[in-house]
Amino acid sequence: MEYRRRQIFSAHASAFGGHIIRPKDIVLEAPSASALTVVGGRSVARIPATQFGDFFKIKSASTFAEGLFDDRKAFLALTHHEVEEQTLTATTQVRAEVNGLVVGDLVGDEPRLTIRKLRAALTGTTPLGSGQPSIRVDKDVVIEGVTIDKYRLIVELQPTTFQRLDTQAKLLVAADDPAFLTSGGDAVFLHTPVAGHPAPPKTGRLIESSSGTIYATIVKSIKWDGKPFPKSEIDGNLVIVPELGRIYFGELLISAHSRSLTMVRLELGSHTGGRAAAGGVEDNVMWGY
Repeated sequence: MEYRRRQIFSAHASAFGGHIIRPKDIVLEAPSASALTVVGGRSVARIPATQFGDFFKIKSASTFAEGLFDDRKAFLALTHHEVEEQTLTATTQVRAEVNGLVVGDLVGDEPRLTIRKLRAALTGTTPLGSGQPSIRVDKDVVIEGVTIDKYRLIVELQPTTFQRLDTQAKLLVAADDPAFLTSGGDAVFLHTPVAGHPAPPKTGRLIESSSGTIYATIVKSIKWDGKPFPKSEIDGNLVIVPELGRIYFGELLISAHSRSLTMVRLELGSHTGGRAAAGGVEDNVMWGY
């Protein structure tokens, strides 16, 4: 048997998920999501109004994943064995949109988070000589209508940094550029302390896992529109709310071959305890056999 070099598609989109452990044990089970097979195609899902107990609900959601060869004529020629697959390029697109998200105590007096609309989206293209795919954060990502009880949050996004730095290699080069420290350093937490580690040097340093995945955010700023929620804290893309927990907005995980974007992630820790997330997408196009 002869193996031939081919495109391997890998991308998925999920509207929501998580696990609430108290006061009741509830798994946030999404009735559908979108994912590609290794040969690409298109996967579309629509989720109607859904609620889990008195802790989590949405009005609607949708997900989309697509992976196609860019040149239809070249793809046709491939099926006739006139060209090799390694001469073709492909594009993957993933989106997850959630409307009317509410998390927290839906019937009692504890704080609840409401987000009118959020959308995550990534577009990836075939790796060229470097072997790293170009994966861009789409310009139409959005987090709108964020309130915690009667207090309104304004979450400003800036995806342009990760449209320009569309490969991990480009990001690593930028991190060594002193100009990037002021223009884009906050997006990759170059000066953010990490618990249990020494303070970052003046030159900054990336926050990355042992496997080389870099932690970043598409959030430019978060601020309260008017009075802040009492005793709340804002730290970069994180909002800490008493009696609710920690809310992370616009998290981006960057590796050499994939990117994962989560629009909101919650560490619930008061009356309600558990983990939840909404608007999650991951994209990857790679060569294989």
